[in-house]
Amino acid sequence: MNSKKVLFPGKNSPEVKFIVELGKAFHKCGFSSYALEERLMEVASKFNIALQVYSSPTGIFLSFEDQDAFTTTILRVEPGILDLEKIALTNEISNRVLENKITAKEGVDLLKRVMSKDNRFSFWIIVFSYAAVSAMVSIIMGGGLKELFVSSFLGLITGIIFIITNKLNLTRLLEFICAASVGALSNILYTTIGPYDQSVSIISGLIVLFPGLTLISGIDEIANRNLVSGTTRLSSAIFILMFIVFGVALGTDLFFPHENSYILNIKNLTFPLPFKYIATLLAPLTFIAILNARTKDAPVMLVSSLLAQIGLYFGNRIISDQIGIFFASLVLGSFSNSWARFSKGSQYIPLISGLILLVPGVVGYQSLSSFLSKDINEGIMAAFNMSLRAIALVTGLLCSNFMISAYKPKKQD
Repeated sequence: MNSKKVLFPGKNSPEVKFIVELGKAFHKCGFSSYALEERLMEVASKFNIALQVYSSPTGIFLSFEDQDAFTTTILRVEPGILDLEKIALTNEISNRVLENKITAKEGVDLLKRVMSKDNRFSFWIIVFSYAAVSAMVSIIMGGGLKELFVSSFLGLITGIIFIITNKLNLTRLLEFICAASVGALSNILYTTIGPYDQSVSIISGLIVLFPGLTLISGIDEIANRNLVSGTTRLSSAIFILMFIVFGVALGTDLFFPHENSYILNIKNLTFPLPFKYIATLLAPLTFIAILNARTKDAPVMLVSSLLAQIGLYFGNRIISDQIGIFFASLVLGSFSNSWARFSKGSQYIPLISGLILLVPGVVGYQSLSSFLSKDINEGIMAAFNMSLRAIALVTGLLCSNFMISAYKPKKQD
């Protein structure tokens, strides 16, 4: 922060307006509280404005120092949908303002234009991406031909419901509606095509909705001493998992599969091991439309996911699963920070694409499902395993931030 006190330039000044718009943009893009606070204070310092920032998952407090008093602005912000294009463009705009390539007023106009943009992919491309993600996850989880078919169909339905609920402003019921629909359709398809592993297909069909990233963000915030924000995100992740588990339970109870009365008893062929490696490699690319990523960012997304899986593989081979997760996140975080530092891009782009297959959302679902079916021991073991995986992930990311920062240190005057 500034070593000398400065006068507040006024709420209508371009610099203050830019700080406010940048805070709203970062929040809607899904920045963590501590990253948002640090970035806004860096921008304020560039404008020689004394600023204190407090961010929570639903709002931002901006307190501008004016001699011996403070002028405080409170922003009520609804959590937005993860959008990698907006993250990249918002980061570029803030960098251009910091480097004096554009003025603060121009930055405000650009930010408003970026945040008003819709997903540039068409309805059917997004829906197809949901189906493709579910298909890849089904193969990774060891599913066969039937699981692949059912997972793709359930992912397709999830994508359609996701877009419709967003259009109708029913996002608070999204997870429950999707889970109930997937549970019911899974049983109907069981009766139609014969027996298959329903757990694989249900998890694959709902994989995009699992709040693994929210769970990791919550623990990460707590580790960085943002206790209120971290606790809120953790609570949100747990409740989303509960909605999904309850929805699946309700849906599967509505339509019971009847054994030996199949309309089409299709043979369930298994896939060779190389297919699993191919699916793991291609899975991040299927998220491009869902996360609205730019096509030019696809190579770095692919590389980051590949490095994370290589780190996971060697970590598991050398020691254990939890250490493998730690090593994978350490490699992923180091690569993401290095890329962001030397390309001046946002570390979130490679980081999120690499974390997608590492986050323990599936384990959390299995834990709550076990509790719901009164298998207490299995539920406790799954919950403990989820906690270990989450802590290992966050620890690896924290260590990577210590090893190399995503931003070059500011020169002291």
